[in-house]
Amino acid sequence: MFDPKDSKTIGYHLFFLPQGELFDSLQSTINTLAEKYSGVKFEPHLTLLARIPKAEEAELVAKTQQLAATMQPFEVEPKEILIEDAYFRALYCKAEPNAKMEEYHQKALEMFGVQDVNAYMPHLSLYYGNVPQSIKEKMIASLSLPASMKFLVDKVYLYRTEGEAQDWMQIGGYPLGK
Repeated sequence: MFDPKDSKTIGYHLFFLPQGELFDSLQSTINTLAEKYSGVKFEPHLTLLARIPKAEEAELVAKTQQLAATMQPFEVEPKEILIEDAYFRALYCKAEPNAKMEEYHQKALEMFGVQDVNAYMPHLSLYYGNVPQSIKEKMIASLSLPASMKFLVDKVYLYRTEGEAQDWMQIGGYPLGK
């Protein structure tokens, strides 16, 4: 069973990444919070699919490319700031409801033969860690986020996510609709 307080994950994940200035701004926020509150640094991302079981990497790349070809670019907007008593959802921005994200998540589940452990809730994490709520409230008070975090999703990225977040490795980025 998946322990929400565990700092390790398994297998592979599919992510959407913001680009340009938004990526840089969010990366700076993530790094600052990690340094100040003994967290880990990771790239800003929205998860399309989590915990894809280990398999031949070439097979996972081919499936990711196949999935990307069936998808069209769309916009996503992380907005509401929330906290949870969970390592990977300690502090995050919940994405606005988005029919495309839901549709593509369902396609990814089917293509990779994965079942959801939790209800799918697209979000962009700002901090990973197990810290008290009072600390998370201090983090929120210190945040300086861009006025809009809406971004165009035009690629899906495959990451090897075995172990801790600092060990994650990008395998590749695949353009949507190609």
